[in-house]
Amino acid sequence: MNLVLIDNTRRSLPSTWNELTRKQLLYVSRLFQGKLSLIEFQTRALLEFLSIKRKIFRRIDPEDAFLLCETLDFLTREVTLTRNVLPVIRTGLRKYYGPSDAMTNCTFGEFTMASSVLEEYHKSGSEDHFDQLVAILYRPKKVFWFIRKYFTDHQDPRIRFMNRSLKKRTTRIAKVDLCMKYSVFLLFNGVLNSLTALYPYVYRQKDESDSQDSGWASLIISLADGKTDDQSLETIMNSNLYNVFIGLNKKAREYHEYLDKIESHGRY
Repeated sequence: MNLVLIDNTRRSLPSTWNELTRKQLLYVSRLFQGKLSLIEFQTRALLEFLSIKRKIFRRIDPEDAFLLCETLDFLTREVTLTRNVLPVIRTGLRKYYGPSDAMTNCTFGEFTMASSVLEEYHKSGSEDHFDQLVAILYRPKKVFWFIRKYFTDHQDPRIRFMNRSLKKRTTRIAKVDLCMKYSVFLLFNGVLNSLTALYPYVYRQKDESDSQDSGWASLIISLADGKTDDQSLETIMNSNLYNVFIGLNKKAREYHEYLDKIESHGRY
């Protein structure tokens, strides 16, 4: 956090994505929908974060205002948001519960499906994909969770992800405010970016012509000890996201090290 003194009052400004409050994240999501210029985007965000009126803001020296706007440059760079400040989303009388911070309680299956939806959004630009993304990650709470949570190590309050209930939930999620759905989109992007840094071998392509999907498929099959039956692959898809990525990264590193050895031998 950056501290700012205005009219003898200390105010704080977020300096990273994970320092944004729920209110600030929703406001930033709304700004992204407005297609504003960079200066207007930063100025509006600064006014919101400082919680001051425009007449007070005008009294700030232009150079100081410019420096304060520069501290918000992180909002226009790579998204690094991994803290979920929207743990619950309501639509009508229904409540849908989201993933934990950094999606540590997500399965590999729901992650891959969410990734596919995100890819479709980048291709089409349709906001309908936001509904699907939120419906994948946000689900109803398990029955009797207030008791069950004391008797399990798996502290995910959400019911198990099932594809057959996705369409109905997507229709209900469509009624949720777009800014909330865009905030979930930002969270998922932040987690994706963090995974790229944590598990570089999984995302590393030896050849530009390689397909990421086909590369992952071979790694997943290797994690299942070469088995391709439904039960073996379902076990992988229902496993914890990070446990699978640890295994994928290990297999991918071994694969790339093997290719590097072949290339080095070929040069002699």
